[in-house]
Amino acid sequence: MLTTAMRIGSLLAASISLVLSLGVLCLGGGAFLDPTGSRFAVIGTTVWTTFGPHLVLASMASLVLAILPRFLCRRPLGRLVPSVAVVACLGSGFIVYQIMSATISAGGSVNLSAAVFLGDMEAPPPDMVETVHIVAGTELRAAIFKPREAANPAPIIVYIHGGGFMTGHRTETAADLRWFADNGWLVISVDYRLFGPDKATWDKAMPDAACGLIWAHNNAQRFGGDPERIALLGDSAGGNLAINIGFAATDGMTVPECGGDVPVPRAIATQYPAVDPVSIYERGFPIPGFAPTMLIEGYIGGTPAEHPDRIAAISSQTYLTPDAPPTLVILPERDSLVVAEGTLAFAAESRAAGVELELVRMPFASHVYNQIKANSVGNQAGRTIRLRFIDWHLR
Repeated sequence: MLTTAMRIGSLLAASISLVLSLGVLCLGGGAFLDPTGSRFAVIGTTVWTTFGPHLVLASMASLVLAILPRFLCRRPLGRLVPSVAVVACLGSGFIVYQIMSATISAGGSVNLSAAVFLGDMEAPPPDMVETVHIVAGTELRAAIFKPREAANPAPIIVYIHGGGFMTGHRTETAADLRWFADNGWLVISVDYRLFGPDKATWDKAMPDAACGLIWAHNNAQRFGGDPERIALLGDSAGGNLAINIGFAATDGMTVPECGGDVPVPRAIATQYPAVDPVSIYERGFPIPGFAPTMLIEGYIGGTPAEHPDRIAAISSQTYLTPDAPPTLVILPERDSLVVAEGTLAFAAESRAAGVELELVRMPFASHVYNQIKANSVGNQAGRTIRLRFIDWHLR
């Protein structure tokens, strides 16, 4: 009877091991595919920067379960299950290692123990929220995260959120903003008008966000910040706005209704910036809630062919100048929405134009690789790489 029970237990352990191993291998296989080709590839390239350590632990558990029958029955049940478990362990370990290696090479860091315990990206709340400007009946506001301990005055981060120009919020990455504040920065996250049905904002979002930068500069001393040391940060759509505004500021960009000249940031740090809207429109692959054609058409009020002037106004290539501030671009190599080709072309054009641009390529990472959960491998990478860059240029 005991032998039968052990036999059943061994078969159960082997079955669970096989399921775990195959699941990890499927996700690992998806991470190697072209992310603009299928939803399976999008999933495979999304999970590793968030759940990579958990998948490694799952593959290790599958290996333990695969070899358990040898101890229960004094003999193995074959070589297939242990072999699959070993491949799952090696494959998952390789992917996580590559992500960590790229992070460390870029001057960032990852604490794997912390990466197991994931947090909420939208917590905690800011220290205060203030009105920046009221335009066309819309109140633009700024969320302020004050440093707990910092040199007085503190350097400033002005952050522009992403969301495809359609959605997003000034506190959607509050966990990151609070983390930067805890590392000695005064953080000010600003609003801009988002597009909606029959309401294109291609000519509104950029001056709105620039207005937030002007406001931050003019009010920095009230919050203990240094108006001469501003870093401009943005992700996705916010990365597009950060680059466009930061580059245009060097050529004397003004927003008269908000106080005149836009201050030139000392550095710009972006992640997956939407620098080339045409490549997004033509080759981007939908992710949940975001269809590339819908985003671009909604933002400019039609197709790129119908509005070449509007496409030029939002494309970052338009604002290239050798006087641009030092700029960081973090490129997830498996981004299905902001496709890598457009970002790489922009980086090459920027360097040819004399821009001091640093490109960091994040392997096995897709769009918002850092924003799904706080403390994830991708989240830690995005935080620490950006902090290294802005610390170098402003402190």
